[in-house]
Amino acid sequence: MAWRPNEQFIEGILDNSVPGKVTGWMRFAGMKENVIFDLEGDFHRDIRGAKVRLCGDGESANPEESAGYLEGFSKLQKGNVGDMTAGLPPYDYTPEGYAYFEWYSEDNGRVVLEMGTNQVEILSQPIPVCESYPVDRKKQAENMAGFLCGIAKACGIPETNAVSIADTRAVERAKRVLANDKIRGMKLLPKEVREQLPPLYSQDGKGGKAVVHLKFFTPSSSWTWYATEGEPELDESGKEVDFKFFGLVFGHEREFGYFLLSELEEVRGPMGLPIERDLYFKPKTLEEIAPELFRKEGQQ
Repeated sequence: MAWRPNEQFIEGILDNSVPGKVTGWMRFAGMKENVIFDLEGDFHRDIRGAKVRLCGDGESANPEESAGYLEGFSKLQKGNVGDMTAGLPPYDYTPEGYAYFEWYSEDNGRVVLEMGTNQVEILSQPIPVCESYPVDRKKQAENMAGFLCGIAKACGIPETNAVSIADTRAVERAKRVLANDKIRGMKLLPKEVREQLPPLYSQDGKGGKAVVHLKFFTPSSSWTWYATEGEPELDESGKEVDFKFFGLVFGHEREFGYFLLSELEEVRGPMGLPIERDLYFKPKTLEEIAPELFRKEGQQ
């Protein structure tokens, strides 16, 4: 329901030093020119009135794929500021460490960039928190409603049927994931690990010779997930919404099946500890991990 060019984002500067205005520029992989910003609204209180520099990982993105994803993305982003925060106190919208930059573009609708606080550099002094008010949630609901009405109109749906419930589920999930990441001290699927994982169905027919590349486990129970393959899950528009693994799961029983990154990120074990990735795990075959599942009848 939004453009999320996180993988394509390289760097940018946004400036809220003029009250009620956010201006600046951003650079994206796959776009030859900088994207210019001229938005109405303000940052959240943690950075209100400041100029900030944002840094992403888009330099490593595939240029052709990035150009395809950003086809139609306007070089002039005019519209309204959504929720823009560096994830710093007083945490009006996101938890500590979770930066979120959202805007409503006249040409592209809703756009969201998500990153860590360490990817945001504050270049000028924000307004003291005590001298400003939290962002008006009614105004943000109106922004979302306007966006949904635009989608409804484009789809031939009566605008009265477009209802805004804001993006509360996404924010709540992000809060849980971030809290679990802090406890486990790692991301479950960083980019460099993800790139080494074979796509789904690429090891079909190998049986016990299929190679396991990732091991996830719960520190306070015996549940373990061994991933042999995986690839992104996409919505109808082609945007990534999750990541699906296939592999062997040790739980109540030992069985093969699919599992989602979102499930691993959010779930906690019986003692409240989140699932972790085994940092010392080396790739090995399924028959090395569970030989009993691959013994032929009569073998001991």
